[in-house]
Amino acid sequence: MSGNRCTPCPLGKNYPVGAVTMSNMKQIAFVAFGGNVGDPIATLRKAIPLVTESIGPVSELSSLYETKPLTLNNTPQPNYLNAVFSVVTTLEPADILRGLLSIEQILGRDRSLDKRWEPRTIDLDLLFVGDRVESNEFLTLPHPEIAKRDFVLRPLAEIAPNFEHPTLKQSIRALLDCLKEQSVDEFVLRQLVLSAGA
Repeated sequence: MSGNRCTPCPLGKNYPVGAVTMSNMKQIAFVAFGGNVGDPIATLRKAIPLVTESIGPVSELSSLYETKPLTLNNTPQPNYLNAVFSVVTTLEPADILRGLLSIEQILGRDRSLDKRWEPRTIDLDLLFVGDRVESNEFLTLPHPEIAKRDFVLRPLAEIAPNFEHPTLKQSIRALLDCLKEQSVDEFVLRQLVLSAGA
């Protein structure tokens, strides 16, 4: 491992607006899935075709990872199931995010009632759109928390270990190795294989 250090990006929370726009070139977007209310596996299985319909075909899907929840004051709540998938799309980033928010709503999430670190049926976070770097009131790319979350890096490293973070200039595998070297909490408890019949 080199002496490079993982420098977290600034925090941000983003919401998309505007008319749908498309580029002429296909790009790969990476999306993180999480949920700890109801049946997260069934929710993910419902989300995938909705993503394909509104954003583009899902090209790769990681294993599921059971993870400890991020909570305030150690408030008890169920463990999460997390995964990462890639999508081939021609949509602009804001429209991808708008599509993800719409899918969350269809599958039972009401963001107007959300509080940070509380249980939820589904969470779809846009991690990367190719090597795009954006920061505005609606959207921050890459997602600012990637380098600090093993429950994002581990499934992401499973499907795209050599993908280079556009601003940190390190591969996903290197970022995961860097995180393991730091004295931070590990949230991943175990890896689950999402079989076709599950």
